[in-house]
Amino acid sequence: MDLIDPELTLSQFEALPASVVAPLCEATETDLRERGLRMLEAVTAGDAEGVRRARHSLKGLCGNFGATAIMLRADGDLADAKAQRDFRACIEATIAAVQAIAAPLIPPQ
Repeated sequence: MDLIDPELTLSQFEALPASVVAPLCEATETDLRERGLRMLEAVTAGDAEGVRRARHSLKGLCGNFGATAIMLRADGDLADAKAQRDFRACIEATIAAVQAIAAPLIPPQ
């Protein structure tokens, strides 16, 4: 399974002015990390409502890029340390995949 849908991701970036691509990549990176952290904090705290809200927020962001790998992990059991490490690694790999697709569209500075 791909981390993201490359065609969807490329079409999202191509629809934007080139000047917006780099800031959007940075925002995506920050948002994925923050929402993933919120999810793990809620899991650790046993906060079912917090997990639900974090998962919903993460799904909205992931939908922009077809990031199904993150969502599969978010829908699973994140209670143990290995699952949490895998979840974080998946977020980092997804960020790298999004950046790789966007890179050729970012104008040189």
